[in-house]
Amino acid sequence: MTDLLESHDHPQHGARKKRQSKLAVIGAALLVLGGAAGAAVVSETRPAVTMAPTTPVAIRSLTSGNIVTIRGQVAEIYGNKFIVADASGRALVDAGPEGDDRTLVTAGEPVMVQGRFERGLVHAAFLVGPDKKVLALGPLDHPHGPPRGPHGPDGPDGPPPPPGARDAAPPPPPPAAGTAPVAKGPTVAPTGA
Repeated sequence: MTDLLESHDHPQHGARKKRQSKLAVIGAALLVLGGAAGAAVVSETRPAVTMAPTTPVAIRSLTSGNIVTIRGQVAEIYGNKFIVADASGRALVDAGPEGDDRTLVTAGEPVMVQGRFERGLVHAAFLVGPDKKVLALGPLDHPHGPPRGPHGPDGPDGPPPPPGARDAAPPPPPPAAGTAPVAKGPTVAPTGA
């Protein structure tokens, strides 16, 4: 029993504890430093947030490719699209998929729309209603409409094929290797000599 008590009082045991506590402090400091460095890298490499101008512009002055804010009254509603009219003109606003299954605006109410104006259409990113509530609809940075690819208009979730395209017969398979293609058309008998 005295051997156990004497081993705890050994001078190397105290040095080992000090070394372990120093290592723990150094490890914690390295973790904090790594976290700070990681946060700095993420903030520097994150894409810039695109903000719409807060001052509404006249609808007549809209130019394609710009992020805009317009204010006016809802004149007409067509599903997820609606027309906003101000004293200078009218603009068609696309509310995107958020407007598909619910009513976002009511005809005659004032509305402010922030989004990108492309090819005669305002792609809404934010709607501000008469109650001053802001509704986020989508990103401002879609310069050319919906994404293309496997889930865009060219993929399986895209628009259906034109009428009659599904009913058309598939093209015939290519001829087998080493065989001459069969000519289609009227059969002509060879003329004899």
